[in-house]
Amino acid sequence: MEQLASRGGMEILDLLNPKSKAFKDTKKDLAALTSPEAAELINGNPRMMYRPLLTDGEKLAVGFNPEEMEKLL
Repeated sequence: MEQLASRGGMEILDLLNPKSKAFKDTKKDLAALTSPEAAELINGNPRMMYRPLLTDGEKLAVGFNPEEMEKLL
């Protein structure tokens, strides 16, 4: 999980989508989570991540961001 986040120049916590139903159902406070806790949540339910994820093997675009996605294509 850490390697995936680092490709996007972000932390594991940045991959979590606090608006996702899966995350809301946990009733956890995003600000209180540590990176290992976030990784554990994502491993348990990947639907908690921003989607889509697009990578070229070196860089990562997270969420629906057409400009960032276009750069990778």
